[in-house]
Amino acid sequence: MKKKKIQKTTTVLITLIVLAVAAIAAIVLWDREETTGVKPPHLPKEQAEGLREAAKAQRHKTEDGAQLARIAPPRSAARQVAIVIDDIGYDMKPVRELLAINENITFAVLPLLAHSREAAETLHRAHREILLHLPMEPLSYPKEKPGRGALFTDMNDEEILFQLQRNVDSVPYASGVNNHMGSKFMADEEKLTLVFRELKKKNLFFIDSRTTRDSKTEAAAHKARLTVMSRKIFLDNERDTSKIYQILMEAARSSDGNSPLIVIGHPYPETIQAVREAGKVCREQGITIVPVSALLGKQGAS
Repeated sequence: MKKKKIQKTTTVLITLIVLAVAAIAAIVLWDREETTGVKPPHLPKEQAEGLREAAKAQRHKTEDGAQLARIAPPRSAARQVAIVIDDIGYDMKPVRELLAINENITFAVLPLLAHSREAAETLHRAHREILLHLPMEPLSYPKEKPGRGALFTDMNDEEILFQLQRNVDSVPYASGVNNHMGSKFMADEEKLTLVFRELKKKNLFFIDSRTTRDSKTEAAAHKARLTVMSRKIFLDNERDTSKIYQILMEAARSSDGNSPLIVIGHPYPETIQAVREAGKVCREQGITIVPVSALLGKQGAS
């Protein structure tokens, strides 16, 4: 009797062990199927339909994106233009209006004016590029005066370097320099080389506004080993919004990326309006307005 009882207990235990092993194996197989996606879990009808619709919408989105990419290819980095606005520092109103345009405009700030430092501080906070707009002697002096902080050809070296330092200090955060007037000073290779060597020490580049055909920029830059570029177009010799817009768009569309395309304008209401309108069209046509320093190193920079 006792023996039969032990056999029965043993049989029950073996049965339980077999059932436990089978259960464990089933759990492992089910988990593997869940992980690999062999047998997805059964979902309620409404939930399954929702997932199918979402997947369908995603496919349409991808197809639409591919089609749009063929029609309007992504912007090419080769089509870039730098817009420099000169003569900043007299008034903050045009600065605020230009900052309201969501484009990487470069601002050239005149030194030692009532709003020179304020403009530079404001532009720096707005992450816009700043140039020192360096006054230089024109051929028409004294009929035309370059303004405070001007460099003259009859200055000695010490006077030029002293004045240059004052100008740099009055326009903080400048990454480069461009000339204001200067048709006479820019033609003086010796004086210009002195200035360029000092700019080189200060890690500043130079943009030649091309106010004279006799500019000695290239020769002086070679001696000073300074990075320089040149303005290609003045936008607003005529203060007419439609003409300024046309000049800017024609220049931007002709950009092929082989040389720096730098255009210069002034904080006139007509220029501000033209730049505002052109910025929208440039974005649509894949033309990028960039800080002037973004063009450093392109063919044509010395």
